[in-house]
Amino acid sequence: MTTKRTRNTLWLLILISAFAINAEIADDKPPKFQVLRAHATDVPQLKALRDIHERTQHDLDFWQTPSKVGHRADIMVDEDRMEWLDSVLKNSNISYDVIIEDVGKLILEKEHGPPRFSNLLFSKRMHNEGGNRARYGFGEYHSYQTICDWMKDIERKYPDKAKVFTMGTTSEGRPIQGIKIGSQVWRNDKRIFWIDGGIHAREWAAVHTALWFIDRLIADYNDDSLVRAAVDRLNFYILPVANPDGYEYSRSDVSPMIRLWRKNRAGVVCKKDRWFRDRCCGGVDLNRNYDWHFGETGSSTDKCSEIYQGSSAFSESETRSMRDFLTSSELNGKIDAFITLHTYSQMWIHPYSHARKSVPADVAELQRVGRAAVAALENTYGTKYKFGTGSDILYPSAGGSDDWAKGTLRIKYVYLLELRPGEDVWDGFILDQHQLIPTAKETWNGIKVVIRAVTEQAGSRSSSPRVLPAFVRRPNGSIVRTNVRRPGSRQFIRRPGSFAQQRSGQFRNRNSHRSQVANVAQRPGPPQQASRSGTCADRSSWCASWLNANSRVCQISQIYMRQDCARTCGFCQ
Repeated sequence: MTTKRTRNTLWLLILISAFAINAEIADDKPPKFQVLRAHATDVPQLKALRDIHERTQHDLDFWQTPSKVGHRADIMVDEDRMEWLDSVLKNSNISYDVIIEDVGKLILEKEHGPPRFSNLLFSKRMHNEGGNRARYGFGEYHSYQTICDWMKDIERKYPDKAKVFTMGTTSEGRPIQGIKIGSQVWRNDKRIFWIDGGIHAREWAAVHTALWFIDRLIADYNDDSLVRAAVDRLNFYILPVANPDGYEYSRSDVSPMIRLWRKNRAGVVCKKDRWFRDRCCGGVDLNRNYDWHFGETGSSTDKCSEIYQGSSAFSESETRSMRDFLTSSELNGKIDAFITLHTYSQMWIHPYSHARKSVPADVAELQRVGRAAVAALENTYGTKYKFGTGSDILYPSAGGSDDWAKGTLRIKYVYLLELRPGEDVWDGFILDQHQLIPTAKETWNGIKVVIRAVTEQAGSRSSSPRVLPAFVRRPNGSIVRTNVRRPGSRQFIRRPGSFAQQRSGQFRNRNSHRSQVANVAQRPGPPQQASRSGTCADRSSWCASWLNANSRVCQISQIYMRQDCARTCGFCQ
């Protein structure tokens, strides 16, 4: 009897202990993350949302930032801060909807769940299109090492058409690798088409799409006349993962705070919270770190901000590596197209994005080719894209790679693509794997329009490089900008001043610029051209602004300025 009572007592103690442990585990369960969609219907509400965005101490992740009244903000917040955010929004009379109840659950379902049978068949059918002997598992997300191994496999199987290149090394020691594709791949005298993806760690679909482009250039060479002509005439440089450290970190856990990491991993300090999660602060938004109006708009000096710009332009190994590579003797002055892939919002963006109503002198050609590319993309599956500058259809942001490529390197065709899903779709960065191949296919059809434009020009022009700036590092660690000219010409080296110094110089020279605008018709220039109608007029309202920004724009871009700014440039009598 005593033994039985003792046994029952032991079982009771075990049950009590189990309940206590379960209760403790329940108390320490990591919080659930939700995504809210808030609506700014007037200027005070827009300002309130921007103020919330700047409060980095609350660990809010803005998937979308409202740029103007009528735009929405998608905000990821954990349940511990939900009450605070709800109160702040209500105090500002901002309405919101919960569009994702549990981000962690969505990640598991969309990116880690077993693929459906129909998707497996679709993926296999799509993957077997073409003749690339180096196989890759499209329709799924893979590690950076798998990506690099696949590019090396292509190099081994197609040594005459493919060569892996290494631009540099990340702060965590990973090589920044891409692949060069072109007939007689050892030749460096051809015009160049540049593509990159994954500059933001969480944008996995952009990485997958860049890899699809690599596959198509190899697989379709014998079956697609445009691909054959392009690979024969051009060199393609494709960098599928521009932020390897950030990409691998975002793959390391399904926790929303890790999976949705945006920046690189330099200078990051992580501490464990009470749920034993890594709470990290640091890293740099690499797409705010380029030297084009650095730090002016759409970025932050707060290291904990998602849009932290870095301590200075090109402060990060990833951006320095790209700058040094694109201005090296191998590529300098030969690049005719620069495509950078992002997610999400379904937008085809051309420069400039640092300020509203700011466009380059050759905007007409950028728009002509860009709109044709969007039409080709939309005709694939009916996916609708917005077209314009980033500042006008998204929000102003300075220091982007695309603006730098256009403004500094003077690359002709420069586009930033925000891929699926659309800005109205609620799952944002967590794109269902069954959409990966359709996204890549439709985007490829759009890119082929740009490829055609570059290929046709390459067939009718010399491949001699334009004179563009190059950068070198001196033994003392300082960076100098070198004006690279053709062999036989004189060279000079000039130390670049700070942006503040450059702006100061611009203000000092403003009066002389105005004088140049007033007297432009009297300057020596190309032969005068009479307009057919007998009157001299500008087609663009931006002519004076372009000339004020660059007094030599009429000579540098004669073709476009003759068409759009004949009067301002004095091209007609």
